[in-house]
Amino acid sequence: MLSIRSICCVLILGFATAGRLLAQGGPPMITDDPGTPGDKHWEINVAWLDQRTDDGQSLHFVPLIDANYGWGDRIQLNYQASWNILKTDEGTLNGASDTQLAVKWRYYDAGEHGLQLSIYPRVFFLNPGSDSGRRGLTDSHYIYFFPFELQKDFTWFNVNIDFGHQFSSYLPDRLWEGGICIGREVIKGWEIDAEIRENIDDALHHTETIVNFGTRYDLSEHATIILAVGRDTQNHLGPTVTLLSYVGIQFRL
Repeated sequence: MLSIRSICCVLILGFATAGRLLAQGGPPMITDDPGTPGDKHWEINVAWLDQRTDDGQSLHFVPLIDANYGWGDRIQLNYQASWNILKTDEGTLNGASDTQLAVKWRYYDAGEHGLQLSIYPRVFFLNPGSDSGRRGLTDSHYIYFFPFELQKDFTWFNVNIDFGHQFSSYLPDRLWEGGICIGREVIKGWEIDAEIRENIDDALHHTETIVNFGTRYDLSEHATIILAVGRDTQNHLGPTVTLLSYVGIQFRL
């Protein structure tokens, strides 16, 4: 099993030899950043997300729709949903996911190379009439997540950090979540990213550590391929995720 020290060494060595740095949070990474699409602009991510665990289950989000709209230069409105396919030893189930609605506000902005701070509260809820919660395809109750995001350019590297608490009436869904993400542009239009993410239960007794590597490649001014692959290095919250993959395209309008 990889140690956190080993992972950090790999990330530092890899990015120290890369090219110019860009902002890195947001899809395909889990850790988000304070960035927004800009006033009256859209950023729409269409993706295929797979999650496989050591107990033989696999969950596929096909497709995952993540739509973002800029309401002014510092506010982002978000909608996210997917079609879920769950494969187990007993067979395959499929159905609609829950819905995510969110608002990001970048309340402090010291410029492109300065400190930026935002909050990004989100609510997840089951769609009216859906039986996906009863069949185990998604949560059947409301979940609220209230994270903060930070971004700072340190000349040769840029750091994105987010952290927050997930609230729910269902005790196992009450979590502290946080992550750190860095990335660089290897050549113009091609960026590589890496992150470490930690989930901790409300009692601070059990944890999950995720390592994720991603890339973005510009196809044009308005479209970018976004890819990521990762896994758990340890998980005491549930089955260990042996593969977490994200394949998508981002459209900017």
